[in-house]
Amino acid sequence: MTHITKNHHRLTLSGLLAGLSAAALLAACADKPSTSRTTTTDTATTPVAVPASTTLGAPSSLVGPTGFGGTPAATTPEGSLPTSEPNLPEVPPTAAETKAAWQEGLASYDARDYETASARLQIAAAGRPDDAYVQYLHGLALWKAGHLTEADDVLARSSSLDGGSIKTWVNLARVRMARQDATGALAAADEALALDPGSADALHQRGRALAEGRRNDEALDALQQARAAGPDNGYIANTLGHLLLTMGRVDEAIPHLEAARDRLPEVAFVRNNLGVAYERHGDLDRAAEEYRAAVGAGDSDGKAAASLARIAPLVGPRIAGDPEPQPEETGGENSSS
Repeated sequence: MTHITKNHHRLTLSGLLAGLSAAALLAACADKPSTSRTTTTDTATTPVAVPASTTLGAPSSLVGPTGFGGTPAATTPEGSLPTSEPNLPEVPPTAAETKAAWQEGLASYDARDYETASARLQIAAAGRPDDAYVQYLHGLALWKAGHLTEADDVLARSSSLDGGSIKTWVNLARVRMARQDATGALAAADEALALDPGSADALHQRGRALAEGRRNDEALDALQQARAAGPDNGYIANTLGHLLLTMGRVDEAIPHLEAARDRLPEVAFVRNNLGVAYERHGDLDRAAEEYRAAVGAGDSDGKAAASLARIAPLVGPRIAGDPEPQPEETGGENSSS
């Protein structure tokens, strides 16, 4: 009996201690706010619902499900959580919200409202993260809205979903050229050429990237192939003419730049490049005519206006609206796409 009683006391004491420990633990937890929500999201750097669009890092002026780069958006669009709960995982848009955002994004894109289009298409992309075409159009809208880093990310995602899309690779190369990433542009152009070695657009982007890397002979070969494959493409003609001009081969450059002018008469940099070619050829009258046309077409960087002001005194009476002469000499640059 004594042995049994000792065991009984021993068991009772153990139970008492266990009960006290549990009670103490419950009391301690009651005194502290719950951290289970924070702990859950701290382990994930991007919302699980929209992995493609939340790693972008775009300006907060683009409004989407999460803003960009994980920053809460200025407003709370359909399918997103209130900004007062920044640590919660993102809620993916419903099928209805995704469809509405897609339709609105398409309408805005067609209306050339690329800022709105990129915001609406971000929601559509969140709802269809594995749809390569939705990602592709979202990337184009970001590019045309001027958000190059984000466009690069989204187009790269689209290419990973559908590696057989030549247009995706070509436009990714264009975006990377705009970002001055010639190495990345060359890689994207070569992916497109692996799919279609005769693609004029892919050859064009390859030539541009090579020229940017000062690999002029290789660039010239690629651009000559592009010109043969796309003889009616004014941008290709301009790029080839500009490369020849920078290589000092003015006589060879002029026919290509004239062809570009004939196809793109309202593009300022095309008219400016032809003006530079005429000037270097010694034909100042025609150079002044092209510079005037470039100024009339916009001349966003002011190079044509500066060149016209410089040569205007050498070509006869000034025409009303001609700029005043400037002491600095400025040549043309290639801005082809």
